[in-house]
Amino acid sequence: MTSIDHVLQHAWPASALGAWSAAWIAGRCSPDDVVDTLAGSADLHVLDDRTGTPDPTPAGVLGILTLLRDAGRLSVRLPSAGDPQGLPPDEATTAAFAAGEVLLIDDGAATPLALIPTEHDGSCRWRAMRYRSEVPSGATGLAGDIEYELRQAISTTAELITKIGGRTATMPVDLRGTLRAQTHRHLVEVPPHDDMRATRMIETAAQVESIAILAGEAGAGFGATAAQWSSGDGELRRLVGLAHAARAAAVNRIIAEFLGTTW
Repeated sequence: MTSIDHVLQHAWPASALGAWSAAWIAGRCSPDDVVDTLAGSADLHVLDDRTGTPDPTPAGVLGILTLLRDAGRLSVRLPSAGDPQGLPPDEATTAAFAAGEVLLIDDGAATPLALIPTEHDGSCRWRAMRYRSEVPSGATGLAGDIEYELRQAISTTAELITKIGGRTATMPVDLRGTLRAQTHRHLVEVPPHDDMRATRMIETAAQVESIAILAGEAGAGFGATAAQWSSGDGELRRLVGLAHAARAAAVNRIIAEFLGTTW
């Protein structure tokens, strides 16, 4: 088995955790299902509780479930450059930007709890941090508008695929294998649900982001001049940011389906 054929572990553990935790809280799955989902992103999960609570939270997966079991609302945010997704200035927001992902938990306290994953050497360390102030609703836009932008992005990524193949020594079959593995990695595993638009958005976001990442790594450009190349870098960042916004919106739609509320 080559490295290309190897199935990579899933990225976006906070997104998957948010969707499955909502299903668990709603009585639609068991805690074991949540644990199995976490195993899909890392072999080991460690909880780093920085909330300063007097009662210590259990370590590992048990501690993560303890923090989630009484949640009234959940929200996933995937902040990127130029799009903080409603996150206010805070130490937790700084950590969320570094990780690219955060799961917000309304546990009845005055301010929300943040679970922020950081992956390293097959393990995932979850920092639990308490925001100092309320976190407003994420300005993710209408799902229909985001899905339309994703469909438009497919045309751009189709052009990028051609340029990747022309600028690298990678054989087409290897390129397809790499893209397939990366797209699988960027998919979010979610529980069975009824929102097919959310499913489409998750799948398309994974495809768009994977192609944009591969294009950036391969040095695929959009023209011959320095200005065109600079514009091309901006377009790649736009595609990745769009994929993040779409993924967050889709997962939050699934969370709302189970919990009956949005954030």
